Amino acid sequence: MKKDIDYSIIWKFFNASLSTSEEKELNDWLDADIKHLQHFEKLKEKQPQIPHTDSNISNSDIAWQNIRLTPKHPKRHFWKIGVAASILLIVGVYSGYKLHIEKANKIISAENIQIEPGVKKATLVLNSGQKLELESKKDTLIKEAEVTIENSNSELNYKKNEKEKAPKRAKEIQYNTLIVPRGGEYDLVLSDGTEVKINSESILRYPVVFEKGKRNVELIGEAFFHVKTDSLRPFVVTSAEHQVKVYGTSFNVKSYKNDDYIATTLVSGKVTVSSDKKDAAEQLLKPGYQSIYKKESAEFEQKKVDIKEFTAWKDGRFYFRNMPLEEITQILARWYDVDFKFKNKTVKNLTFNGNLKRYDNIQLILNQLGKTNEITFYAYDQIIYVD
Repeated sequence: MKKDIDYSIIWKFFNASLSTSEEKELNDWLDADIKHLQHFEKLKEKQPQIPHTDSNISNSDIAWQNIRLTPKHPKRHFWKIGVAASILLIVGVYSGYKLHIEKANKIISAENIQIEPGVKKATLVLNSGQKLELESKKDTLIKEAEVTIENSNSELNYKKNEKEKAPKRAKEIQYNTLIVPRGGEYDLVLSDGTEVKINSESILRYPVVFEKGKRNVELIGEAFFHVKTDSLRPFVVTSAEHQVKVYGTSFNVKSYKNDDYIATTLVSGKVTVSSDKKDAAEQLLKPGYQSIYKKESAEFEQKKVDIKEFTAWKDGRFYFRNMPLEEITQILARWYDVDFKFKNKTVKNLTFNGNLKRYDNIQLILNQLGKTNEITFYAYDQIIYVD
């Protein structure tokens, strides 16, 4: 990032004598830091105003008309073209400056960023392909002989119809898919009683009714599972080539497409993890431990962790423990449905500790992060910049 600029370039701007390369240097300097724009604005206030028109005809159009109307006297002709070109240069640079000032006026400091947290929202895709947008109000979505699918208090519940005689099973298993977008989360109770909390930007595909011998679901993204105990039917969570097998336990799986790993964190009970990529035995995971599966090498590693760091989200908290800023912004981006861009790449690896409320406005989160280090946050055009 260029911190300094030759002030003669700024002086040339106000005197309309910038070269093309100097104009680029000035614009790059203005783009580099919001403080440069603010300083430039103060200098501009002390200068005579550059005239411009509010009519529908641009200054550039007027300049070109001057060229076309000049008499055909060679020496004066070239002089007129030179004047017109100077006018165009002034207009071009001034227009660029106006864009910078307009941009500066739209830039919002961290103290004024108002972005609300995520809410309970999701889309249910039925086996037929029909899509239903879920709301928090009570609503019976569909009723079949074996289950009634209810949506109540932001929870989708598959309830067995015990009083009704179940028809003969069709050979083809019926699947539903729950899609939770950025800025959303949702709760789900499967037909076997297993409870699932699904995080932002996640997809869970599952049978409407599980088969007798197994309970298989497929996950992209992040979810916390509290699996109903059934010693005869293992519960398997598949994420790409990675599987987590359980019989009755509580655990968190994080498996986003853009991550180069899949993390399984066990809270209670026991699980095994495995991969289709390698002919390796299943690995047993104990409570308080986390399994990290590296997608590229198809290798596993285990480590003891602070469970809160990886499950606090389900209880409405952000829990950061020596977490790099880049990873924190990824979490915030999904939950607040906003994008982050680093103007200063060196701050990506700064680590933070914190226990913050997940349902707070993002302004409060950014203020806390900004207090601990010399980091500046500002928003422009639905993007939060980190400097």
